[in-house]
Amino acid sequence: MKKLILVALAAGAAVVAAGTSASAQVGWGGTLTPGSVACVGQHANTQVRGDGTATADGAKFFMYKNGVQIYTTGGRVSGWAKEFKANTYPPFPGADDYTVCAKNTGTQNTLVNFYILSDGEF
Repeated sequence: MKKLILVALAAGAAVVAAGTSASAQVGWGGTLTPGSVACVGQHANTQVRGDGTATADGAKFFMYKNGVQIYTTGGRVSGWAKEFKANTYPPFPGADDYTVCAKNTGTQNTLVNFYILSDGEF
């Protein structure tokens, strides 16, 4: 089952990325212009992880559970990883649809590569 994720910014920039059902690593790689964002998502039943890298001034990364933000890097970073499992703090927030996004909050283009993993993928 595929779903489509669309994230639009107040500035009008948007990037669309396709997601898939659980147990299929989903990722995105490409250039984000200033103010643009890209997202990927999938369902997770027992655990979820997001990883990513960015060039130039970096990018700001986010993780959402069913549209509610549960993690952010806070500012621009060149690399990040966040996972939620039963034995981590904070623990896995429950089975649901999860989304990972990268946003270029800088003033120059940045190349990002990021993905989301769930359940038996890590």
